[in-house]
Amino acid sequence: MADCGFTAENSVVNRYIKSLYEVSMSLGIEKIVLTQMKSIKDYVAVIDNYEKYLKKFSLMTKSGENFISMLKDELNLSKEVGNFLDLLLKNHRLSLLMEICDAYLSFVDKIKGKKIFYITYAKGFSKSDEKRLAGDLRAVFGGEIECVSVQDPLLVGGIKIQFRSKILDYSVKSRLARLSSAIRGDNYEN
Repeated sequence: MADCGFTAENSVVNRYIKSLYEVSMSLGIEKIVLTQMKSIKDYVAVIDNYEKYLKKFSLMTKSGENFISMLKDELNLSKEVGNFLDLLLKNHRLSLLMEICDAYLSFVDKIKGKKIFYITYAKGFSKSDEKRLAGDLRAVFGGEIECVSVQDPLLVGGIKIQFRSKILDYSVKSRLARLSSAIRGDNYEN
């Protein structure tokens, strides 16, 4: 498999992401795996002190099994991604989950030679909206782009756009937070 000059700082993480990528390519499910790794990252990121919990789950197998089972059910994960999470738990590597998700998303971005944008949208965002947004992103960023889109039932309205480590949050919740902050006189940027 081509390396594209990319290596994660952690060689263990590097081995996991390359293996997952190879499996996804051999089965023709690379877009599914990509979307699901992004969903896992988003899901775990909102847990307060997620680092502490992931470390605990790595050591306490039963708690880790329950957590993975919950992820599989709530995110409707593919069998392959579920097996990958089981492998992380079995090898006591669940504490690396967020690092693996980040590294995997970056790895796919670089190996594909595309600019990959992750779009999280609220109900009512149509395919024509997605095509128009992709066209706008292409006009601004140039080159070949790919949009990986997923609906978030927790979003009341609006969208979030992520490119690498940058997130543009145009959700209703974010807009209300900025408005509230402005009314209070806080220095809120975004």
